[in-house]
Amino acid sequence: NRWKKARKAVSRLQRKVSNQRLDWQHKVTSDIASRYDIGVTEELRVRNLTRKAKKGSKRNRQKAGLNKSILDVGMSALNKMIGYKIEAKGGLLLVLDTKKVKPSQRCPNCGKVHKHWAQLSNRHHVCDACGFEIERDQGSALVMYQVAINKQPGDGIALVNVDASGSTSKRRNRKDTGSLKQLQQKKRSKLSKSSPDDGVARNPVLL
Repeated sequence: NRWKKARKAVSRLQRKVSNQRLDWQHKVTSDIASRYDIGVTEELRVRNLTRKAKKGSKRNRQKAGLNKSILDVGMSALNKMIGYKIEAKGGLLLVLDTKKVKPSQRCPNCGKVHKHWAQLSNRHHVCDACGFEIERDQGSALVMYQVAINKQPGDGIALVNVDASGSTSKRRNRKDTGSLKQLQQKKRSKLSKSSPDDGVARNPVLL
């Protein structure tokens, strides 16, 4: 009957979308893994990212659209693919605990944390401490990059000192990990576990 035909048609479309998504994910992650030996990502909490907007919010429709986009991309699968492809070629994957590093709230220039930057509507960040200006996503990526090149478990100390209050970070005396070439030479050596406060995990935590 028509209902069964409609169900089959919907199933075919869903399989097509799923296959297209998987193909896109493999192409993107293979490209990333082929160009880089060291990857930096975060502990994704997709369930938190796709929470419904609070009752009475004026952005219910926008939040619903954002949630759909996040689920359509398949961020968790992307992270998994990037991780195993980089490590399969002998690379290193660092996973940052964003609750401690706070890349979207931290100024990449001076390290100060701005709690109001956490709001997704705040897309352009201007640090009130040093005057540094940067777009939200670029700033977050820069903070994660800085932490990665200045901290490898057993080889250095984190760029930022993430204290319990999460207010303003201070630079500490640190042992530089050296150039990217030196980092790549070290990546296969046995690294000790990171301290509980540095916000960097040696082994990928892939959800």
